[in-house]
Formats: sequence, structure tokens, C-alpha cells
Amino acid sequence: MTRFDEADALPVEGFGRTDGPEDHTDPGDVAFDDPEAPQPDEVCPGGRAGRRRGARRRSAVLTIAVPSIAVIGVAGAAAATIGPLRAHHHDTTAASSSRTEAAAQAKAQALATSEARDAAQRAARDKARTALQLREAAARKAAAEAPRFVLPISFHSGLSALFGQAGTHWMQLHTGIDFPVPEGTPVHAVTGGTVTTEWNPFYGYMVKLTAPDGTVTWYCHLSSYRVRSGHVKVGDIIAYSGDTGNSTGPHLHFEVHPDGGPAVDPLPWLLARGLDPR
Repeated sequence: MTRFDEADALPVEGFGRTDGPEDHTDPGDVAFDDPEAPQPDEVCPGGRAGRRRGARRRSAVLTIAVPSIAVIGVAGAAAATIGPLRAHHHDTTAASSSRTEAAAQAKAQALATSEARDAAQRAARDKARTALQLREAAARKAAAEAPRFVLPISFHSGLSALFGQAGTHWMQLHTGIDFPVPEGTPVHAVTGGTVTTEWNPFYGYMVKLTAPDGTVTWYCHLSSYRVRSGHVKVGDIIAYSGDTGNSTGPHLHFEVHPDGGPAVDPLPWLLARGLDPR
């Protein structure tokens, strides 16, 4: 490429003006008739001013381009940063959702466990209450069906002496009935009540049983006591038959004293209560 010196540049109005008269040829007026003649290099009008304007244009382009590149770079960096941030946010949200769901499941499971435990406890209480009610009902039924009175001797072969009899064996009339049984035969409480024991020269070892209605029954000529004192139920074994005191042989002497008063005939008293000792 042909280079132009500053001296060869064409003057431009307002720039590079000289005091002399303008004497130059406009390159646009030059005709190139010879197509084969070498073409002169295009001269930028204005010389330095043209170069300065070119420099300014390049500077402007650079000024525009550099911020654009910077913006693109920042945008790329932002995009590169936002991408992981979005991924991290997504992961954090997913983890938080998982924790929330796990907490909800744990709470639901704990509630279900608590409800199951409460239901089991209620069932156990209901079962125990039902069992208690059944036992109480059975006890009431047994009490209602249980005999209120029993004979003092379960197995015997009639009576050997009756109430009011007289004889050489008694100082006065006989005050009870006698059950002829071997020594050591179990003696039962005819009624429920409270037991006391004592020794009497005529009756030997004896038990006095006071019933709730005040009736006192006597069990005499005993060999030993099963219960010396305290409460007994009807039918309990309270002693064993014997031959102590004023006795002619092993037997049980039985008396009945209503309200703790004088003795009455035990036979009609027992018969009135559905018991026949004969």
C-alpha cells in the first residue's frame, strides 16, 4: 500500500489552512482515462482530522464494545452463579420438604401409637371391670344360694339323746340333743357369727357361737378347737368332737339359746330351718 506523507495530504477547510491562495485539484475532478494505469491510493479527506475521526470512531466502538463485553461477562458470571444457586435452592427446598414430611410422619406415628396404647389400656380396664363385676355377681349368687344354716355334724346316725330327757346321767333335764360320733369328728358352725371358747366342768371344752340375730349355739364335750375366737362363716369347721367334761362317751352335745337366754329344743329349731338331724 502507498503511504502518504502529511505534505501530500490535501488541505481540508478549517484544518491545515495556509495563508496563500488555495491551489489544488479536487481528486474527484481527476479523470482516469487509462484503465490500465495504476490507480492511486484513496486519500482520506482531511488528513489528520480524518485519522482523528477514525481514531475517535474506533475509540467509540471500543468504548461501546468493552462495556458490552463486560456486561456479557457479568451476565455469564451471573448465569454461572445463578445456576448453582438455583440448584442449591432446589436441593435445600427438597431437603426441607423431606424433613417436614418426615416430621409429619413421625408425629402421625406417635399419635397412632399413643391412641393404640390408650385403646389397649381402656380395653384392659374394661376387661378388669367386667371380671370384677362377674366375680361380684358370682359371690352374690353363691351367698344367696348358700345355706344359712347347716347341721353341726355332716355324717351321723341319728340322735342318742333328745331335749328334756331325764336320767341318771343328768342332774336335771337334758338341755340339748346329742350326736353320737367318734372322737375327732369335725364340728361345723351351724350359723355364721363370732366364736368364743371356754372350759366348763360339766360341758368340758366348749364353743359358743353368737349369730348376727343374737342366737347363741353351744358345742360341748369337744376334744380340741379349730377356731378359738373370731368370726366364722356358716359351715366352717370350728372344733372336733370328744369326751370331755361330764360325758358318758364320745359325742357332740348341741344346744340353742335364742338371744343368749335359756336353752330351747334344738330339734324344732333345726327343722324350722330345713334341717333334720334325726
